[in-house]
Amino acid sequence: MRSFLLLFFFGFLVTLDTAKGVHLELHGKTGISRSKLQRRTSISGLESTVEDDQNIQYMTNITLNGQLFGVLIDTGRKVNYSQAISDLFVTSQVPGAVDEHYQAEIGYASGGAAGEVFSATMGFAGYQIDAQYFIFANSTDGFTQSVDGLIGLGPYTGSVIRFIGGTAAADPPLDRIFRSNDTISNFVAILLDRSDDPDEPYPGDLAIGEVLTEYEDIQTQPQHPVTSVMVPGNQHWMTLLDENGIIGPDGKPITIKTQVTDTPYPNNATVVFDTGFTFPQVPSHVAEALYGNVPGASFTNIAGLGEIWALPCDQELNATFLFAGIKFPIHPLDLNFNMGDNQCVGAFQPFSYDDTEDGVVMYDMVLGMAFLRNAYLLIDFGSFVDGAPPGTNAPYIQLLPITNAVNASADFARVRLDNGSNVDDLASLASHSSTTTTTTTTTTKSNAKLPPWVIGIIFGVVISVLLLGICIYYCCRRRRLQRVSSTQATWVPYAPQSYRPLYDPSPQGAYDMHLAPNANPVHVPEYRSAWDAHY
Repeated sequence: MRSFLLLFFFGFLVTLDTAKGVHLELHGKTGISRSKLQRRTSISGLESTVEDDQNIQYMTNITLNGQLFGVLIDTGRKVNYSQAISDLFVTSQVPGAVDEHYQAEIGYASGGAAGEVFSATMGFAGYQIDAQYFIFANSTDGFTQSVDGLIGLGPYTGSVIRFIGGTAAADPPLDRIFRSNDTISNFVAILLDRSDDPDEPYPGDLAIGEVLTEYEDIQTQPQHPVTSVMVPGNQHWMTLLDENGIIGPDGKPITIKTQVTDTPYPNNATVVFDTGFTFPQVPSHVAEALYGNVPGASFTNIAGLGEIWALPCDQELNATFLFAGIKFPIHPLDLNFNMGDNQCVGAFQPFSYDDTEDGVVMYDMVLGMAFLRNAYLLIDFGSFVDGAPPGTNAPYIQLLPITNAVNASADFARVRLDNGSNVDDLASLASHSSTTTTTTTTTTKSNAKLPPWVIGIIFGVVISVLLLGICIYYCCRRRRLQRVSSTQATWVPYAPQSYRPLYDPSPQGAYDMHLAPNANPVHVPEYRSAWDAHY
């Protein structure tokens, strides 16, 4: 009994730990003014979900010396290409933070941040990181007041703080976590999603070293190698699209030839995955193939956005991306964005190859939120972790499609049923839409509002109570049998014996009669029955 209670207590603790995991809920925020719309937008987060307003920020929570910050998450790049994004900055002072006595500046496509570098104890995704370096940005541009900062999830080679600091102590948060514990798998998994929950229309999830249960199939998907760049300090999370790997609205592949300098794969476009882009950036001929044949479409220039295709809001479009032969349908609401005031645009925006480093083209397109809301993304850092030992696997990317094309079409019809619908009507219609179904598994995502750790605790308590009940039952049964045994009469030869009950199963050998050992064959043999031992 004592052993069982210990096992019960230990099992309950394990259940709590498993339920807690290392998942961070991401929250999508809308309502940014039109003047703040950029090709590259911030991503925002507490908990979240998605409707028809497409200018979304995905955010998550961190702590520094116990102080809470809501920060954007970003896997992408900087506008000046001198470094990729992998740094952390916040816009408020952190009590007790240590001044590291140097400054750093980061430039983004729609702004920047600069300030003194400090260190503090950081809480992130269930981990505590001592003396984590960050920028206290007393100067920012392009960020709303509701944003407390930004955390970059790129390789450490793209860290300005690490580059200036010159030591591993200045590594980005993810590298610090991976290096602190060899049992942690060196990957992050990111979900930017939409929901049928009107209170949380833009949910998301960020996990370190584990994946969401309903999307475990991502770990069996093809491993896409992270392609390397020719310019030091410009490494991104990028891989190769299949040859002519975009199926347009007409059902035909769009011809794509890479523009990447000296690539060994001339027929495969190189794509960057960036959670910081609302509007994916694609070659101009790809955008034209997607939108150019739409009745009423026009190529225009919108302040704050630049050149983009304007579309009728009720025009449903279909497109599919292919990676390693696997199809990734794009939701029609992610192809045709509603900007408000009955104005809609094509989300996949023409991209200029003027964005180069010393004349070197490093990628062909940037797949931001409009793509990533249709795919679960896993990034394995592999040998890109600072100080990775020899023999560490090369970094790779895995993708899992999460949009059901049939359900997505029904969603679009409900949301865009009437071009004259106001925002409240669209939100109401969107609240009845659910497109979070994977095309590679029959598992459907739960819409439960309880946090995962609460569900884990409930599950652990139920299982533990059941186990305790079983233990009590067997203990009571054992004591009952002991009492019966102590009161049973001692067997006496030739004394009256009880009959074997009909329901008492026959012991092995009950019907086999055996000759007694050393019996004299001239006498009648003495037989013994298997029942003799019972009575």
